[in-house]
Amino acid sequence: MTPKRLCSLSVSIATTLFFWWMMYSSDHSHPSDNTHYPGYKNCEKKSKVAFLKTHKCASSSLQNILMRYGLKNQLNFVLPTAGNYLGRYIKYSRSMIGNTPWERAGMDYQIFCLHTIWNYKEVNRTLGTDTTYVTIIRDPLELFESLWVYAGMDNYYNTDLETFALSPKTGLFANRAYKNLGRNQMLWDSGLNARLMDNVTAVKNKIEEIDETFDLVLMAERFDESMILLKDKLCWDFQDVVNFKLNARKESKKTTLSPEARAALKEYLSSDYILYEHFKAKFEARVDLFGLPRMSQELSILRHANENMKSKCSLKATDNDKIVGKNKLHGKGMVAYIADEAADPECRLFSLSEINFIDELREIQAERASRIGQNMNIDLESVDEQIVLKSMNRLPFNSD
Repeated sequence: MTPKRLCSLSVSIATTLFFWWMMYSSDHSHPSDNTHYPGYKNCEKKSKVAFLKTHKCASSSLQNILMRYGLKNQLNFVLPTAGNYLGRYIKYSRSMIGNTPWERAGMDYQIFCLHTIWNYKEVNRTLGTDTTYVTIIRDPLELFESLWVYAGMDNYYNTDLETFALSPKTGLFANRAYKNLGRNQMLWDSGLNARLMDNVTAVKNKIEEIDETFDLVLMAERFDESMILLKDKLCWDFQDVVNFKLNARKESKKTTLSPEARAALKEYLSSDYILYEHFKAKFEARVDLFGLPRMSQELSILRHANENMKSKCSLKATDNDKIVGKNKLHGKGMVAYIADEAADPECRLFSLSEINFIDELREIQAERASRIGQNMNIDLESVDEQIVLKSMNRLPFNSD
């Protein structure tokens, strides 16, 4: 090799190494990394997270991130004895988990991430101090259309979405589908009473409450940027927020609406739009504050990490209707995933359905509670069901 070629090759190698060093430095020079090395970062990973899981806002993808992180770090979750809701029709109360082995064992909790009707005071009472509060929003019309298909709301209302949008909201059309799904879903999930959806003062008060109590309000439409902000806020690594689009629909299942129907739905969902526009503006301001060059660089790293994991796990999207077993999702027209579970222990967690993932967490947590019970000589199998029933009966309905 001639000296000229050798020199050119050396410069090329040095440039490549410098580029990768810059990428590495960006991942390890600001709040988002490992706590095991003092001085390695100027922050420590945060492990207490309360996530308000709003319906059809890419919330299952974020929930999967939290559940993977909690499982990896042996954290405790706020879980009911069965199912994936902590209050489907009524606001969350700690008494809802009073019959669980982990509550009776006196365990502390680090992660709250199931569907709920939000109750900040009770969530705060459950998790305690030093908790980071996070939720996620989506354009209300897109949310409603997705929810309509996912939940089979055409079966509940006995009509199609176009007709529903253009019809007066009286009789059956005035009700929430299945008592908990429908109009202004984000405000409903946030705990606003159904009777107050047209009360502008109540809506603004709820928005103010969210503003004061939540550390991050993320956006489904800008999910990757949201994950960068989350990573930064929690001082996590890129690997902690690797993600794939979960609970997504097949393109063929998306509904096409006329301009008139879209306009009618926007008016119908006007209160959710007040919430959405408020937090969209705040999100954009947060991204600007984060710095666009830094955001661009970190997005590149995250997307590279996502692609690496996808390749490593041989992750493939498939028709959920053809899936059987633990990877099958709830809902209509969904896209599921299959993965090479032998490639890496974490691979199966990306394709595992929410319900089955929660069931596994429950089993692990029950074993943890059992060990505590044995050490403290507590009988976790015996419980007074009447006390639990009376406690549940005292809980108010969100629609009152």
